[in-house]
Amino acid sequence: MKLLLLAGVSTTALVLGWSSAYAADAIVDVPRAEDLYVTLFGGASFPNHVKTDYNGTGYSVDLDTGFVIGGAVGRHINDVFRVEGELSYARYKASEYSYTGVGNYPASGNLSATYLLANVWADVAHFGDAKLYVGGGLGAAYVTADTHFDGHAFGYGPGGWGFAGQVGAGVTYAVTQNVDLDFGYRFKAVTSVDLDDNDGGGTYENAKLYSHNLQLGVTLKF
Repeated sequence: MKLLLLAGVSTTALVLGWSSAYAADAIVDVPRAEDLYVTLFGGASFPNHVKTDYNGTGYSVDLDTGFVIGGAVGRHINDVFRVEGELSYARYKASEYSYTGVGNYPASGNLSATYLLANVWADVAHFGDAKLYVGGGLGAAYVTADTHFDGHAFGYGPGGWGFAGQVGAGVTYAVTQNVDLDFGYRFKAVTSVDLDDNDGGGTYENAKLYSHNLQLGVTLKF
């Protein structure tokens, strides 16, 4: 009888011990809270002159300050680095154009860029509830336009995809455990996009779009 009682107690202890160990392992394997996040952002975008080549003649279009909006889905891979995918959109109004460096003439219409980027950011410094981060990303952008030069039919028209990238920095501030505000700067670049002439007469080649962007975002962590 004593042997049966001892065996029963031993078996129960082993089962409880195995269950506790399994539970501990399971807890360790569960992804840490706040690893995943979604950010929505918007702000002002300050573009460069968009220069192109049209049958050996250089054209340049001045763009007014525009806006940028977008979102990103990301994940923290450790306490410093995080990776994300970004979809964003920027739009500008055309104000003037010139060709071969001659004069400035009125231009109308708009130009836009849609970005698909894979980003890597690093939190490099902590100040209480605030974090300073730096990083950048690579991907592609679809640039297109509908502009008219000096009231004529010709001007930058439908475009296409080009290689794109960005570098930037910013500060995040924890409003709550699961909500951050993100104040950021981004330098975005798109290279080598061809834009059709709006009158169908040819192509404005090798357009490049560079912009400085100041943005404010809200991040929800899961």
